Amino acid sequence: MLKNQDGSFYKTSGSRAQFDPENPELFLFNQWDEEAIKIGGSPIMYHEVYIQSGTVDPQYWEDRGKIFSPIGIQLWCFYEPISSQNFQNAFGYDSPDEIVFEFNYRSVLRILGHPPKVGSRLYTPHKREDWLIATRKVGEFKMWGELRLQLACSRFQESVTTGEGKVTQKKPDFKIN
Repeated sequence: MLKNQDGSFYKTSGSRAQFDPENPELFLFNQWDEEAIKIGGSPIMYHEVYIQSGTVDPQYWEDRGKIFSPIGIQLWCFYEPISSQNFQNAFGYDSPDEIVFEFNYRSVLRILGHPPKVGSRLYTPHKREDWLIATRKVGEFKMWGELRLQLACSRFQESVTTGEGKVTQKKPDFKIN
């Protein structure tokens, strides 16, 4: 048993002295971070992947008939564009490019209703590139809450044999009515 300096038994005050997760300061900090990302960040189009259980390969556990949402959802994030690094190997060109996108976690949950799915596609209008979400993690914590969401992505590559993920058709430079 714990005792005070005067010899009496130590009693707790009835509640833990910890940070309240419903504190309005946490919501204010999230709003500030979301605005900072909108001011200094870039818009990203999120295309969710839909997995069909009937077309999952039993050996490799991948879906060859997966479908990407044709309508993108706009999110805001920080990222640093990279130059293309296409390497020639025995099987042709390989693109080992990787990039990390950093989002405000609460704004993504508010817009999508759930964290982004691994395997979904991100489109960057800045360089007109498509990226595949490889891993998802929470990047930064503030005041007992998640602040940032980090998505590590690899360059999206279409499948030539199955036609899976056909997204690189030429996009027009002008608006079509």
